[in-house]
Amino acid sequence: MNQFRYLFLLLSLTIITDCNAQTRKEDQIDEDYHKCLMNDTSYAVLADCSFKAFEQWNKELNKAYGKLLEKIKKEKDREAMKQSQAAWIAYKDAEFKAYNFVFNLPGNEMSIMREEGRIEVVRERTLQLRAYIEALKTDKEK
Repeated sequence: MNQFRYLFLLLSLTIITDCNAQTRKEDQIDEDYHKCLMNDTSYAVLADCSFKAFEQWNKELNKAYGKLLEKIKKEKDREAMKQSQAAWIAYKDAEFKAYNFVFNLPGNEMSIMREEGRIEVVRERTLQLRAYIEALKTDKEK
């Protein structure tokens, strides 16, 4: 019975990752995450994969935010971006609290599902910031 749960969880995470990748160009972090998920079906390995992917996306988010602030020339626009990021952080923190509540159930699969949700929130913001950077590129930079 536990093997069935492992396989179901792995299949669910794979489908979620694949569906998300189909709607946008897959990032190297997603590719590495997907490969990691396919390596082993033990909860320890799955949890490690998701924790690593979250940390990598979080680093990318911080990099993108820094690059974006460098690109914004006007101080009032930079302040608007800082306010936007502060509001997003408040949203992220509230969302993560909700995940902790919803997935606070017995079973290792719940912690992996919680981490997958956390990855998605940070990934989406990172991609949004990258899109802003792309939009601000001059013709020379493109």
